[in-house]
Amino acid sequence: MHPTTLRPARRLCRAILLLSAVRAAGGCVAPAPAISRHRTMRAATDQAASGKRLIIVDIFTDWCGWCKEMDRNTWADRTVVAESKRYVFLKVNAETEADGIELQKRFGVQSYPTVLLLDSSGEEFERLEGYLPAQPFLQKLHAAIDDPESLGNLKTREAKEPQNVELRHKLGLRLFKRAAYAEAQARFQKIADQDPENRTEMADSALFHLALCQASTRDTDHALQSLDRLRSRFPASGLVPKASLLEGEILLRSGRRDAARSRIEDFLRRYPEHQLADQAKRLLSEL
Repeated sequence: MHPTTLRPARRLCRAILLLSAVRAAGGCVAPAPAISRHRTMRAATDQAASGKRLIIVDIFTDWCGWCKEMDRNTWADRTVVAESKRYVFLKVNAETEADGIELQKRFGVQSYPTVLLLDSSGEEFERLEGYLPAQPFLQKLHAAIDDPESLGNLKTREAKEPQNVELRHKLGLRLFKRAAYAEAQARFQKIADQDPENRTEMADSALFHLALCQASTRDTDHALQSLDRLRSRFPASGLVPKASLLEGEILLRSGRRDAARSRIEDFLRRYPEHQLADQAKRLLSEL
């Protein structure tokens, strides 16, 4: 046989062998394993509640290149897929899907990819930000679950130690940094109400951060009231200068320019050498 006729014959033999293998396996090639993921929050919480499992939320956008890399290198990885049965997975678009938009706003997600770890009721346990290949993702996931300082573990401790003001304050600060203003505000308000004499030395800080929470949600009048409460109740607190300047900034941002100018100028008269003096001068330049 001519050599040029051998190659097609060999290809035919290989095709016959492959077909035989496929038939022996049941007629089709087994697909690669994949994570079973929900696309709605309701479906995810329903499944998670039945087994008290964590919900792993992949929040992505269409334009996020690193989100696509996680699809290829993390979510498709066999070790991640194998471990996924311990959790409930949810994948949502932060810009085009109702649940994704709501989660982005609720938890203050600012960068992508972000992986939210939610408890079975849908409250944040912790989050993993940025691109993570398979093994670093699993390592960070396990570390977050085991870390006593993770948000979810702090909440569990808070429930068991309702008199632990230091713990409540720490949790309030963590929630504030996550832009979970309503949850943070509740903690700071409780500290301020329960410690009117600042015996814990945290009530002044609680009032200051309560005002920050209120200002962040445009609750301007209550924010100003909280700052006034701080100055009048704890005049010796080291936070009083900051409270005075914060009041000026809140007044400025709310359009009360004359009142803002008066408060900022008063700050500079009282505390000309304060570390925030330059910031006060910059605020004045905006008036």
